[in-house]
Amino acid sequence: MISKIIRATLLFYVMCSLTAMAPMNLSFLLVILTSITAMMMGQKKKIDFNLSPDFKRYRFWALALLLTCWGSLVVTKFYPYAYADHNPEVTFHGFLKIWYLLVPAVLLYAFEVGSECKSFSIITMIKPWWVVTLIMMVVAVVQFLTGWPHPQMIPDQTHFYHATLFFGHHLSTASIFIFPAFTALAITFGFYTRTKQNELPIPPRLALIIGIAGTLILFLSYARTAWIALVIGFILLFKKYLLPNLSRKQWFSGAILLLMTLGVFVQTPMVKTRIEKLYGISERTELWKANIDFFTHRPLTGIGWLKTQEMSEFYFKSIDPEHYRSRFWGHAHSNIFEMLGGTGLFGLLAFLGWSFFTLRIAHQLSAKYELRALSENGSSSNLDFFYSDFCRGIFIALILLHFNGLTNVTFWEGKVMHQQMLALGMLLILDRMFKKIEQTHS
Repeated sequence: MISKIIRATLLFYVMCSLTAMAPMNLSFLLVILTSITAMMMGQKKKIDFNLSPDFKRYRFWALALLLTCWGSLVVTKFYPYAYADHNPEVTFHGFLKIWYLLVPAVLLYAFEVGSECKSFSIITMIKPWWVVTLIMMVVAVVQFLTGWPHPQMIPDQTHFYHATLFFGHHLSTASIFIFPAFTALAITFGFYTRTKQNELPIPPRLALIIGIAGTLILFLSYARTAWIALVIGFILLFKKYLLPNLSRKQWFSGAILLLMTLGVFVQTPMVKTRIEKLYGISERTELWKANIDFFTHRPLTGIGWLKTQEMSEFYFKSIDPEHYRSRFWGHAHSNIFEMLGGTGLFGLLAFLGWSFFTLRIAHQLSAKYELRALSENGSSSNLDFFYSDFCRGIFIALILLHFNGLTNVTFWEGKVMHQQMLALGMLLILDRMFKKIEQTHS
């Protein structure tokens, strides 16, 4: 009975992860409550988290990131650095904000309990994730044309709106939907470029439709970084799946065709206007200067985790007391500068280590499943190819997430964190599945 309930809450969370902040939090709370119930009923004894070395690495980097963020707040609380006679205000909320790092471990445990039923698998989680992506594409189109449900007018456009869906901001949409979009695209590319693979556990046409739906959502978000990220993502897909199968002549012709297509695309009036209007660039550089100043005064621990938004106002007040109110202040609008100014060198190094770990596990899992698929035959190899491509899609999505993070804060933004940690949770599940099969065969 508890296995059925925990499966239901897990699938509910997967679907809610593409909706809005409140459903994300509430659905994950249900996952936690059912997981605690499972532990109290004795399920804990059946789970060996030490089966995978990658889980240990996850635990290490999550703890390192948590301690550096908390440590910066402790230093700020007892030894604050003031700007314009204002000290950072440290509250319990700052310590609580990092809880998202626990999500992958909870999802792994919930999946282990839920998978006692043989009909439940990682594919059972992927299907509703993709279906909600398809539904959200319809919402994105409606919102682009009408503004419903959250109107955010595109600058210099009188009839069109950013596709923010229910997130409230187009940059959140861009950083969230790269995950379902590029997992579906990677699986599609993998299926249609392999001769050995005959079938998928999810119909390839559905994967193609989901990939197109996710790409459309990313485009309609009308975020310039999302557009560039799309180009980078497709280049990475082409490099992995198409280039090995093309002759030099075909590669050269394809590159010319791609450049011509991009050239025509960027010259369309709506896109050209959006690209040429460099909104927010000068404001970002001023905020980066503020965070560099935070770092120079507190090089090891920074001004305090999540304190950059508050203290940027008083930084500008300290250098321009007469006109500081007319300046744009806020968080650093860059993961690198946010961690550098907020948590100092310790926090930045922990963040970079954490980011490298997530990229590493996605890349290595993709390679491991592909290698095993090439050595097998039949349905087993098809399934391993599917898992390999799925991990490759997450790998590409993580690269694009960090690309978006160069000019936007994607690390502690709650809605984006949910999606990133869901993706990492799926990687830990797939890693554990791989190790289990290895143990069985040995």
